[in-house]
Amino acid sequence: MSELPDERAGIPAEGAKEHAWTSVNEARASWSGAMRAHEQAPPDPGFRDRLRALAEAAAAMRDAHARALDAGLAWRPVADSARARPPYELRPGTGRRGPAGLWTRFDAAVQQLNQAGAGDNLADVAGAYAAVAQVASELADALQAAGE
Repeated sequence: MSELPDERAGIPAEGAKEHAWTSVNEARASWSGAMRAHEQAPPDPGFRDRLRALAEAAAAMRDAHARALDAGLAWRPVADSARARPPYELRPGTGRRGPAGLWTRFDAAVQQLNQAGAGDNLADVAGAYAAVAQVASELADALQAAGE
């Protein structure tokens, strides 16, 4: 993420940019923690709670990147983002629990996030985090409804 040139019309006050950067950094920490929880997870009943934490972290990333966009910041493409893979327990073919249709949507949302990260459009990044947040939340809800 970077600042757009100051010549751009409608740039908010410098305080808004600093607030946006702070929000992005806090959301990144939440996202990193949620991803680490999945990477280090043994197969256990905490899967639903890890999905819920992932949904909340993705929602925080969505909100922080939307604030950054409103503050006039821009996205810098992330090298190799298009080839990134989720933690093992979130990958297809690993015995993921829950409705197959939701997992198909989750995989599409992850691909959308990877492509957005490789691009240069901050609105696409925020939208991709929104997609991950929505489907991860629905998966956690489905597991809870199934008694897991």
